[in-house]
Amino acid sequence: MFPTGSTRRPARPGILAACLALAALASPALAGMPLEATPFWQSAPNGHRATGGAWADVDGDGWIDMIVANGNDMARQNLVVYHNNGDGTFPLDPTWVSADADYHGHLDVGDINGDGLVDVAVAVYLGPNRFGDPGCVKVYLNNGEGGFHPLPSWISADRFFCFSVALGDADGDGDLDLACACGEDYYDDPERQRIYFNDGGVLEATPSWLSTEIGYALDVFWSDVDGDGDLDLAFCGTSTPLRIYLNAQTAGGGIATTASWENADLPQYGNTCALADWNGDGFPELAVADNSQLGGLGRFKVYANTGGTLEATPAWTSNDGGYGSHVSWIDPDLDGDLDLATGRWWGAARIYENTGGTLTGNPVWSSSVAPVIENMFWGDVDNDGLLPTGLTIASGDGARTHFTLGRAPARSVDEVRVDGATLPPTAYAVHEGNGWISLAAPPPPGQGNVEIRYTWSADDDLGMTTWDSTRGNYIFLHQGVAAAPPAAQAVAAMTVAPNPMIGMTALRYRGACADRARVAVHDVDGRLVRTLHDGPLPEGLISWQWDRRDEAGRIVASGVYFARMEAAGETASRRLVVLR
Repeated sequence: MFPTGSTRRPARPGILAACLALAALASPALAGMPLEATPFWQSAPNGHRATGGAWADVDGDGWIDMIVANGNDMARQNLVVYHNNGDGTFPLDPTWVSADADYHGHLDVGDINGDGLVDVAVAVYLGPNRFGDPGCVKVYLNNGEGGFHPLPSWISADRFFCFSVALGDADGDGDLDLACACGEDYYDDPERQRIYFNDGGVLEATPSWLSTEIGYALDVFWSDVDGDGDLDLAFCGTSTPLRIYLNAQTAGGGIATTASWENADLPQYGNTCALADWNGDGFPELAVADNSQLGGLGRFKVYANTGGTLEATPAWTSNDGGYGSHVSWIDPDLDGDLDLATGRWWGAARIYENTGGTLTGNPVWSSSVAPVIENMFWGDVDNDGLLPTGLTIASGDGARTHFTLGRAPARSVDEVRVDGATLPPTAYAVHEGNGWISLAAPPPPGQGNVEIRYTWSADDDLGMTTWDSTRGNYIFLHQGVAAAPPAAQAVAAMTVAPNPMIGMTALRYRGACADRARVAVHDVDGRLVRTLHDGPLPEGLISWQWDRRDEAGRIVASGVYFARMEAAGETASRRLVVLR
């Protein structure tokens, strides 16, 4: 979406000046998170109307680079890359610039063609003639020489208004498909939402999936909303309900073309959305940034997920309102729960802290600058917190292809094993930014037979794109947190969620290594039900998933069980309720 003065709607007299004045009078920065409030880096403005942004290691040197899509609805501009200098610093000007220019919206990154290199998909909001002229979506493939090909390697054959894109594995075949948020509300051009399927590393020219509903979507996000092991699709927009399209891929179907869920607190003026599990029950909540430019109060909202179904009205709403433009879930204080990072036009970036499964009404951290924020994205730019210690242990069931990591973002997925055999990278798709993998074939039923090792960071920094052509983009450095706690302390802090459980739960540990650890589930009489781990314990962020099966592979009865962990002379036991 786009700041006042950038559209056909005339700005009220003095509104732009008033907004700038308010930015100058922004309240002092808050410091309730280990994140610097003052930017570490600010790019040269260069007249850019920056919108989409992401971190990715474009040149494969082990340092993440900043990718930015410029233009919005104001000017036809380029896609650019600011390459990391190899020490966590960045040049003021882009080091790679696309040869074409468009009214670019948001972008997403991932290996689309399966060659092991990161590619970028970009939304083109408007055509060359601006409003009234539909745009498209396009992909720049990595050239293997430190950048992308200068011109798009793929452009959709159909034309439509598109402000945001998201890469995800819609059909569970182990490659990245492309979903598009479509529609333009200012000139009343509603659209159907789209998915372009990937076949062998090539996206189809026209979408095989179109939503039944038409609307004005501004953002799109993939997540397993109902916990059935495949990716569902969320859209938010203006003058349009929030919508979820459930995927039945694990049951032999596909993504529903008619919305499976809509919110009830209408009218809706959403600009950005993000899904993640805020209360540790295993099901992701939907966060939305409302924007008051077209109506409403412009508050940030969270819709709780109960057993795989989102509530129709928000469980949490921020106390403040305005031109909301961004939401993302992140755990900057490494306390084991996800906080909500937010942005506004002519407003400070802010973080609302998670306090036991809900958020503070007021932010605990804010930036010292108040630009026109378009996107915020997280990654370790100086590599000062990288840890190759992430491990997720899950169980195949013959249908599930989607598996989440214990941390998002992840820097890389380093190894995936099924039944002890290492899979080639071509056998699965990865979205490091959102912390998941999708396998090309479902693992067979087995006890802990899926192992995912990944590199993550305890020190993710914040990147920010801004629409203000006089400001440039920003980086805010993470200040670092305490090292992984000793094993005995970490065992005592072991968590189990969801609890109560229906189909699956996970035991989570973050701590130092131990010579030996045992993780198991017992019944109320102390009898062993299932051993999840027995052996050396590596340092890191580790999760063991339990699928309600015993050692013989049988589904256990509903009732009370105990999840138990022993390591470093410490024992922790958690009461676990199995519902059905």
